[in-house]
Formats: sequence, structure tokens, C-alpha cells
Amino acid sequence: MQKNFFKIAFRNLFRQKAYSLFNLLGLSLGIACGLLLTLHIKQELSYEKSFSKHDRIYRMVSTEWSKSQPLLADELKKFFPEIKSTARISQSGGDIISTGFNTQTQAVGHPADPSMVDMFDFKAIAGDPVKALTEPGSILITKSLAQKLFGNKDPISQKIKFDDHNEAFVRAVVEDLPGNTHLQFDYLMSMSTFMRDLPAEWKNNRDWMFGWTYVEFSHPDDIIKARKRLKDFYMKYYEGMGTKKEIEESAAGGRFQPITDIHLKSDLIQEMGANSSIIYVYIFIAVEVLILLIACVNFINLFTTQALKRLKEVGLRKLLGATRKQIILQFMGEAFILTLLSGLLAILIYQISLPFYNSVTGREVSMGEIFKPVNLAIIIGIVLTVGLISGLFPAFFISNFEPIHSLKATKTPKSSANYVRKGLVVFQFVVSGLLIISTVLIYQQTQLFKNKKLGFDKDQVMIAKLYGKFKEKILKNPDVIKNEILKNPDIITVAKASNVIGDGLSVESVVPIDAPSGKQYPSVKVMRVDENYIPALNIQMKDGRNFSTAFNDSSAFILNERAAEILEMKDPVNKLVENTTMKVKGKVVGVVKDFHFASLHHQIEPLVLEYKPEWAEAMFVKIRAGKTAEAIDFMKKKVEEISPNTLFSYSFLDENIAHLYKKEDNMSSILKIFAVLAIIISSLGLFGLIAHSTETRTKEIGIRKVIGANVGNLIGLLSKDLLALVLLGNLIAWPIAWYAVNKWLQEFTYRIDIGWTVFVASAIITVLIAALTIAYHCLKTANANPVKSLRTE
Repeated sequence: MQKNFFKIAFRNLFRQKAYSLFNLLGLSLGIACGLLLTLHIKQELSYEKSFSKHDRIYRMVSTEWSKSQPLLADELKKFFPEIKSTARISQSGGDIISTGFNTQTQAVGHPADPSMVDMFDFKAIAGDPVKALTEPGSILITKSLAQKLFGNKDPISQKIKFDDHNEAFVRAVVEDLPGNTHLQFDYLMSMSTFMRDLPAEWKNNRDWMFGWTYVEFSHPDDIIKARKRLKDFYMKYYEGMGTKKEIEESAAGGRFQPITDIHLKSDLIQEMGANSSIIYVYIFIAVEVLILLIACVNFINLFTTQALKRLKEVGLRKLLGATRKQIILQFMGEAFILTLLSGLLAILIYQISLPFYNSVTGREVSMGEIFKPVNLAIIIGIVLTVGLISGLFPAFFISNFEPIHSLKATKTPKSSANYVRKGLVVFQFVVSGLLIISTVLIYQQTQLFKNKKLGFDKDQVMIAKLYGKFKEKILKNPDVIKNEILKNPDIITVAKASNVIGDGLSVESVVPIDAPSGKQYPSVKVMRVDENYIPALNIQMKDGRNFSTAFNDSSAFILNERAAEILEMKDPVNKLVENTTMKVKGKVVGVVKDFHFASLHHQIEPLVLEYKPEWAEAMFVKIRAGKTAEAIDFMKKKVEEISPNTLFSYSFLDENIAHLYKKEDNMSSILKIFAVLAIIISSLGLFGLIAHSTETRTKEIGIRKVIGANVGNLIGLLSKDLLALVLLGNLIAWPIAWYAVNKWLQEFTYRIDIGWTVFVASAIITVLIAALTIAYHCLKTANANPVKSLRTE
């Protein structure tokens, strides 16, 4: 019996090749999309879960800050007996590191406590990681950095120079951390190395957000008790640092943040790196479900259409004694065979699309990833679910016919199957319209990020890292080297600054000298610049003047409009202010118009520019349009000339700013692809339906042609119902798309207005695609010889 089932199943697949091919393609595309999105979502949700203690590790954060103070870790350990250990990792950045083997590279590293090793499961390859993070002047490096710097040589006890200045010895090599963690570094240096040169008042400062503090509890349930006492801890911790109300406000803001929440649920000041958002996970889950449902609907429509041609076969089977259960199993079996074949084809499509996926997401998913047991289980789960959903309706629908009706082999247009198929077509184009509208609007938002006027010129600005002897020579002879660079006609101007726009800036306290006693002001962002910075980026002055070497600007400040507002300085020029964080007093010499020095996700914040060229970490080189390649080549040679053996590390300001919106760009790119695939899958179903419709109305069309109907009349007759369904699907999609995108746009301070043209354009696009899809069958049937049509059984 089973042998006959399979024989009939395969015979029917090959007998109706066109329908089977459309079904196979539609379902395999849907499953491939589902597979890619499932693995992407799985990766996003897996952050930090590779650490064995992830359910017991928390990061200490406040209402706004991801960082905390140097003292916090020890104080937490003393107060909470539930805390097994604490670990700190401080802010650092990208250093140029070199060895005695004439190798140089740029690497990211941080000072860290030795307790990081056990807390985060560092796997030692060579040396002792705990010792490396305990002894002054010691570091541990990752396997990939060891390979870059030393090749096949033994890295242990080798000396490394940072920015051609500080030195440390390699005491351990560890495995690279997995990609699914917020902790990303090439090396860690001992915290004692970092702390030894810090003034005592900095080490004990309870306002200085120096780095990130992690706590590990002895048991996962200990967090419940600790959270109940956290406010009491902070009340004691901040005791004597303000009024009771101020201390209560600070205490209320502190919390334990699960490390598994950092990647998707954290967007605090000075995160270790750019995080994603749980909203995007929800979006991708919705897209996956919708794509799979479209594929299932497509399958149901086409499979039911195929099955209707076999009504005589079903009737004969029933007359010969076949039970309803056997008929259901036959059609379910055929559905699962087709789904299984689609699953195998989906794996091939998945493998072909991996390079594109990797380029969009910045990940390195290998071809073999799909064959891991857990991922194979996911494939099997998707195939079984899709097969079950897709096969149930056709199997139960066909098996429900009485033999007498089946042998007549006719179905009236008023049958329930006809209404169901029409409903499913509407659903497909609701989803297609929803994806098209959402994709276009999300693309428009990403274009807003790229094209909005930021208040400065971001184009043609090269940023060169300053370090080591190169930095020393530039700071010692700034005008001489600047004039040497400006001899090149392709270079317009040269400036220096402590930070790059888009990076996290220092948050400090700047207050007016004549502020009322006890008056509290919000913190401000601070950047140190030279006199060329404002003109180099074409930042507009609102009042006062720029920094100048013609004046005694050794302690001078320029505010943006927002800073002047929050400091309540209506006419700040020539007024004195004090940076209480750095204990520096100086005169405000000017006010610049507000410009976007951070991402457009947030409003413009108060900014203070301080004249301090000696703090420069980057050189800004404004290049003439069309001369980028020549300028880069010139700068490489000039840097080598100024400081031989210096690694020329550079980037471009517009690229740095674009990177701030990488997650939105990624989502936009992914949605574009899936919107196109949704249209393709829906069109495949539509193609099959019009084929069935024209096939069942062949005799009717022949009669109409005999009595005088022209080709235009017949095309309108055949297509109007389906095009009406496509248009109806779009109209239903409009309010859903508006609500969903509007909800997403609330995440942004600066956002697009949702215009009606996008909705109309979506309807026109889908109707045109649908019209092209059904045009072939309409023309073929309308132009057929009516004599042959009338002979059709």
C-alpha cells in the first residue's frame, strides 16, 4: 500500500510539471528565507550565552550610564554577601601596537581585573591569564593578535609598545572570544598598570565613570535578594555627596543589568560598542512568519488547484473502497514529499545566499553552520510545520467530496474552496504590500540619516590617528608640519581634535563662575580642539569668535547653543566658566550653532569645545573633491617622512558617521530582499491560479469568442477578479503598515513624515506585477482557436 502511495505521489508530481515546479520554487524560497531569518534571530538572542555563568553575571548601570566608578566594585563586594566576585574593565580604544620584529597593527584593548578570566571563561593557550592581569606592565593577547604580531614565534615574554610610547610584556595568550558577545578586544592589560599613574583623588572619585563593572552572584536566585537591598547600598555609597533628595535620585537610578540584555536592550551613554535592538528581532520574527505563511498559502492554493483535477480519481478510489483516512494520507503524503524536496532545495538556496548575508550583516557564517545538530533540527522543524500547515487543508477538502460529485469532476464558482483560495490570494498581497510599504519607509528613514544637514561638512574629510613620535612632532611643531601638508594643492586645511564626531565624548561638569550657590547644572559633553577645527568642518559661529593663536586662548571655551541654554547664559561671550571635573577655569570666547556631533537617534546635547591642541588624538585633513586617492598617497609619504616606520591609520568622517546607522542600514537591506521574495512567491501562486482559471473556463471563452468577444474583453474578463483581489490586499495592508512603521519611527528623534504616495505606489507596483504575471495566460487563452476551445472536455 505504501509503495503505491509513493508511486502515485511521484507520478502526479511529474504529470503536472508546471504546478509542481511553481510549488517547489515558492515553498523552497519561503523555507530558505525562514531558515536565514531563524538563524539570524537565533544569533541575536544568543549574545553572552556562550559564557557558562551568563545567568549569574550582571553589569552595574545607572539611568543613563553604562559605566561606573573605580570604587564601586569593592564596595559592592563588601555590602552584598551574595556576590561571589566583581570585575572591572576600563575604557581604552584603538592603539597602534608594535613589536621588536618590526610588525605593527591597530588593536583594541582595555585595562581589566584578573577576575575577568574566570568570570568570562577565558581559555588560555599559553601563559597564565590571571598573572597577566595581576602584574604591572603585563598583558594578555588574543590568538588572532598573537598570529598577526608574532606569526609562529612564541609570544610569551615578548615586549609590546603601545602608540610607540608605553610598553608591556605578553604573559598570556587566550582564545578569541566568540562574536556573540559585547566584550570585543584584541588585548587586555592589567588594571594595576592603568591605576599606577592615576592620582589618588581619581581612584577614589565617586563621580568619574571610568569603566564597566560586572558582578557574579553565587547562585542565579541571589539577584532577587540583592535587588531588594540595592537602594540601601547606593544611599550608603553616595552618603555625604549632596542633599538627601539628590542622593535618593542617584540611588534610584542604579541597577543590576543582566549581561544577556546588553546587546538588545541597552542604549546607555558610552556603551562598549554599538548594540542592536530587540525591536529589530521582533521585526525579523514578524517578517519570517509572514514569508513562511505566504509560502504556505501559495502551496495551499496551487496544491488545491492540482487536487481539483483529480476529483474523478478520488471518486473512483472511494467507490473501490478507499476510506477518507486513506485519501487524506495520500494527499498529506504528497504534500510532505513536495515539502521535503523544497527543504532540500532551500538548503541549496541558503548556501548560495550566505555570502550576501555575511556582507550585509558583517558576520562570518560558514557553509557548514547549517549542518550543526541544532540547526538541522530547526530545518526539520520548519519543513514539518510548513508541510503540516500546507497539506492539511487540501487533504481534508478533497477527501470530503462525495463520490457522485467527484465523478462529475466539476466545481461551481460558488464552492467554499473558491472563496478560500480568493481569501488566501488577498492575504498574500496584504503581506506583500505590507513588506513593500515598510521597506520603502524604512529606506526613506535611512536616507534621512545620510542626507540630513548636520551643521558641518562631513565630506572629503580624512581622519588620521595621532600617536607616538608622529604625534610628538606634530604637537612640537604644529605650524611647520601643517604648512608642509598644505603645500599639496589637493589639501584645503588641517585641524586636530581629541575625538572624532560620532565617538563617545567625555562627560564633564562645566558651570558658570558666577553661578548661584548650590545651583546644580546638567553635565555636558567636552571635546578638545585646535584653532583650525571649526573652520575645517565649516561649523557656523553664532556669536563671538573662533579660537586663535593671536589671543591668549590657553584656557578658553566655545559653547554650542544647547550648552549656553542649559548653563542659563544668555550672553556667554567673555563670561568665565569652570570645568569642575578637570579643575580648569577659562573664558567663553564664542558660541557655535548647534550641530549633530552624535547620531540622529538622539537630540543635540550640550557641547563644550575647549582649546587644548596638546590633547589631540586625531588629525582632520580636508581634501578637494575628486582628489582623495592622491591625497591619501601624499599623506602616507608625508607621515613616513615626518616619522619613519609609523603606521598610517586613517578613516573618513562620512564613513564614521554612516557606521552610526549600520543596524538600520542592515535591516533596510534585508527587508528589501525579503519584500522582493514575498512578491515573487505571491506571483508564483498567482501564475498557477490564472492557469487554473483559464483552463476551467476554456469552453466559456470559446463561446464568447464565437459570439463576438474581442481579445481585450476576454483579458479583462479573466484578469479583473484577480487584480481586484490584489488591490484589496493592498488596501488592507495600508493601515497595518502605517501603524507598524509609525511605531518604529517613534524610536528616533529625527524622523520622516509618512506620505500617502508610498501607499499608492505600493498598490500600483503590486497590481502591475500581478498584471504582468497573469498576462501570459490571459493572452494565450484569449488568442486560442475557439473551435479547439469548444472541443475541450
